[in-house]
Amino acid sequence: MSSGVKTGTIRDFLATLRPGQRVYFQGGPGECLQLYHALRADPGVATGVDFWSCLIPGINRHDYGALPGNVRLNTFMASSTLEPSIASGHTQIHAMPYSQIGETLAQMEFDAALFHASPPDRHDQCSFGIACDTPAIVWPRAKMRAVLLNQAMPALPGADAITADDIDLAIDINEPLIAPAAPPAQAKSAILDAIAKFAAEIISDDAIIQSGIGDTPAAIVAALRFHRGLRVRSGIITPEYQLLAESGALDVSGENLAGVAWGGPAFYDWLKQSGFAFASILATHSHARIAALPGFVSIGSAIEVDLAGNLNLEWRQARRISSIGGAQDFMAGAAAASNGLSIIALQAAGGGASRIVPAIANPTISADLADAIVTEHGVARLKGLSLHERAEALIAIADPEHRAYLSREAQTLRR
Repeated sequence: MSSGVKTGTIRDFLATLRPGQRVYFQGGPGECLQLYHALRADPGVATGVDFWSCLIPGINRHDYGALPGNVRLNTFMASSTLEPSIASGHTQIHAMPYSQIGETLAQMEFDAALFHASPPDRHDQCSFGIACDTPAIVWPRAKMRAVLLNQAMPALPGADAITADDIDLAIDINEPLIAPAAPPAQAKSAILDAIAKFAAEIISDDAIIQSGIGDTPAAIVAALRFHRGLRVRSGIITPEYQLLAESGALDVSGENLAGVAWGGPAFYDWLKQSGFAFASILATHSHARIAALPGFVSIGSAIEVDLAGNLNLEWRQARRISSIGGAQDFMAGAAAASNGLSIIALQAAGGGASRIVPAIANPTISADLADAIVTEHGVARLKGLSLHERAEALIAIADPEHRAYLSREAQTLRR
């Protein structure tokens, strides 16, 4: 590293902050818990500072706004993790689709920002590695730029990077990256297997695929291992994509692009020679770029779908447990793409209740973007159907115990 770069610790970074400042730190797989632990250990050190981040439900599991010392957090996606600080008012949610998150950050100025990257290579480049969704957007807009240079962060050839000389404060660390929780030791779900099989059957060879976070989209990606010629344009990739490459399903000669990767050390090692490129939200979630991809397939999930095809991605029994994320961006892109397809996959029932419901009062995504809904009981292809036909198609893939109820409700809705 250049001898002119100032080095220090996370405490040195916090010592530069002042009340009234706007400060960004990375979320998603780029989160480093040094900041969280430092804020917890020294209550009041950041009083009056407005922190901003793009924390991702299911990945980031710490509530910064609940820390002592009046920590104030602004982020874009709600989650069950953040419920306490949302309720107290210490966390503000600026809910919007992922593409708009990128556009919003690109219009903001930050007094300071904390990034997570690999140590400099022989060309003095520090790679953002597995977490490229926001750094390239925020980096030019921050007055003071601190970087956690982590030996554990893979220096990926196709990832966004920064020059060491542009760093204002370098913090050398060697800590494991945050990782998914270990899956429960139990047999693979037969329900997930059935959903994945039905979904895989409607995805063509040579498709360009995207998948969201969760067990269901991951199972569908894994079920594509017998396909051929697949390419990727996704906000996130997981170890199932390594399976696609190793099984011959993935076209590694073409461009495969993602924003972040979420897995473990073996997956991250594989990424170094995978050929994947990693870029910001402005590239991965651009409507124009997605719409220009022939055969683009969006693979996502939902908490509920109603008989018209409206989707609830956020609420469960009046609790906001998730957010819209990139679902609307990718579904709209698939709708505009030549031979595009959006798949929403979910178990037909959960906790004894049907997840196909009569009506959703305030849907996250409206029915006009609904294309194929998949449960363990089959596929409902909704595009081009009337409201009556949509209801019939969805009732046919609902849990058998709830079909009679849904049929009665459908009759009521038509009156």
